[in-house]
Amino acid sequence: MNKIFLYAIGLCFLLLQSCTTKKQMLYLQDVDQFSNSNINYGSTKIQPNDILKIEVGDLNPLVAAPFNINNGLENNQNSVEMMKLSGYLVSPQGTIIMPILNEVKVVGMTPANVETFIKGRLINEGYLVSPTVQVRVLNNKFTILGEVNSPGVKPFTEESISLLDAIGMGGDLTYSAVRQDIKLIREADGKRMVYHIDITTASWISNPNFRIRQNDVLVVSPNKLKANSGGLIKDPLQLLGITATIATLIVLIVNVN
Repeated sequence: MNKIFLYAIGLCFLLLQSCTTKKQMLYLQDVDQFSNSNINYGSTKIQPNDILKIEVGDLNPLVAAPFNINNGLENNQNSVEMMKLSGYLVSPQGTIIMPILNEVKVVGMTPANVETFIKGRLINEGYLVSPTVQVRVLNNKFTILGEVNSPGVKPFTEESISLLDAIGMGGDLTYSAVRQDIKLIREADGKRMVYHIDITTASWISNPNFRIRQNDVLVVSPNKLKANSGGLIKDPLQLLGITATIATLIVLIVNVN
């Protein structure tokens, strides 16, 4: 009988060691040190398979109309197919085909760069005198996987969003998520990079990777307890309950015998 209780106490001690501490759970624990930081995160660059919405205007709308796609679908862009019909799909070669201007290379440029470039062509080639050009990406999305409450592909309308926004869109991290090593996978200029982010500290706010961009992938790993149990045990309290139940059954069996 004494051995049984000793085993139970030993298991409880191991469970306490595996418990997640407050320091491991809280986000941005030193955020006050970075509250006055001036940070330039840069701009998102256009990639192949992006769908661009390009609107050309002029003091005389009639002369600008031929440079715009007009198919009555502007207000219905819920599906990818609808977006393709109402925008310009960037080819694998990084180009789009616009009315009159024909092929325009946009890959590697920011939306603001494309606006300036198209505006310059319209003026220099004598098409428009005082054009306005607006460019935005229609199909912005990122993917979040692993220890979040709502994993999956998440669309967004902004040029970029913060990592905290992305985690919120994923339903927040689970109790068993490793907050000290969130992996950010990003493709840029034909290269795939993997970054490691510790969100328990605010130091990464000054990092360009604070902003989640088009086609980024976030992977949140489980802690050792959940990983070693194959996902059957999600937190130490669950394991403690299982251990207590087993110990109680052993005591009852021993008493019966």
